[in-house]
Amino acid sequence: MKSAKAVLYGYSTEGITLVNTMFKNEPFMIIDENTRLANSYDKKVTNATFNSDITDLVPADITINGASFIFFGPKLKVVFDWPFITFHLKYVAGNINKGQHFINLLPVEIGKNEQMIEIIEAVSGLKAGKDFGFHYFPVGSPSVLASSFEGKKESWMGQTSDLNRAEERFLLDALDTFTEKFRKVWLKGKNHIFYSYYVKGYYTLSLIPNSFGKNSPLSGLSKIYMKSAEDFALVILDKIKERVKALSIKPTKASIYVVWDIDTYEMLGESEYFRAKLVEKLNEFFSQTKILSLERLESYILNYQLSKEELLLICDEIFENRIKDKVDAQKIIRATV
Repeated sequence: MKSAKAVLYGYSTEGITLVNTMFKNEPFMIIDENTRLANSYDKKVTNATFNSDITDLVPADITINGASFIFFGPKLKVVFDWPFITFHLKYVAGNINKGQHFINLLPVEIGKNEQMIEIIEAVSGLKAGKDFGFHYFPVGSPSVLASSFEGKKESWMGQTSDLNRAEERFLLDALDTFTEKFRKVWLKGKNHIFYSYYVKGYYTLSLIPNSFGKNSPLSGLSKIYMKSAEDFALVILDKIKERVKALSIKPTKASIYVVWDIDTYEMLGESEYFRAKLVEKLNEFFSQTKILSLERLESYILNYQLSKEELLLICDEIFENRIKDKVDAQKIIRATV
C-alpha cells in the first residue's frame, strides 16, 4: 500500500476541514480512534469514511508510521478530558518516527502542549524540534499558531515556538469572540440567545479558569457566560413547565420534541453533550422527550396535526423562522438563555 502524506487521528468534521485546507484537498487517511482502523478520504470521491469493504481498512499503527504529517484530534465525548486525550496520545506516540510532523488540533489549557511533548518524547524516545516537529493548530484558529521545529521553516508553520504564548493568545481570542457574539445579539435588540448558539465555544471558554487562575479577572469574565449543562437544562425546564401549566397539560401526559440539529462528528462534542443533558433532564418530568431534526419536524407538521399534549422546543433561530407560520405559537417554546 502506498503511504499517505497526511493522516488524521480522529474522525471529525473540523479535522477533515483543517487537513483539506493544508493539503489542498489531496487524499489523506483518517483513523477511527475507537477501532484504530484507517481508511482513505478523498473529497473528490466521497464525504463519507468507513463505508468501504473491510479489506480497504488499514491498521492505524501502519498508517501513522508511513505518514509525514499526523493530525491529532480525537473526538471528545465530554468537556475537556485530559485522561482521554493522553490515552490516545500515548498510542500515537508509540508509532511516531523520526522526521514526522505532529499537529495538535485540540484546544488545550496553557501548558498542556508542553505536557503532550513530554509524553510523546517519553513514549517514542524522540526529541521534539530535533527528531520530529510539534505544531499547535487548534480548532477555531485560522492557521498553525506555534511550531517546535529546528529544520527548514515552511510557510505553513507557526511564527513562534513559544507554545504557552500561543495557547494564551488563542484563549484570549476565544473570549473576545464569545463576548462579541453577545454584543451582536444585544445590538439587534434581543436579550436572549438560543441554546444551540450559546454552547458553541463553550469548550474553549471552559479552559480559561485553569489556564489563568480561578480567581483571575479573565476567569471571572468567562464565568459570566458559563453555566453547567445541568444549570442550562434547569433554565429551559422552567420555561417548559410554565407553558405546560398555562396550557393545562399534565406533565405526565406532555410530549416534548427537542428541535436541534447537531453535527455528530463535531470534534469538541459541545452540542452533543449539552443536548444529551437537556433530554436527560426533561425525561425526568415529562411523558416523553424526542429529538427531531428540522427535516423530520417539517415532514411531521405537513402530515400530522400536533396533539394538545405535544410541544416543540426550538433550540435554533433558523428553525423558528422555518416553522413559525406553520404551527400554533402556543406550541412553540424558545430554548433561550
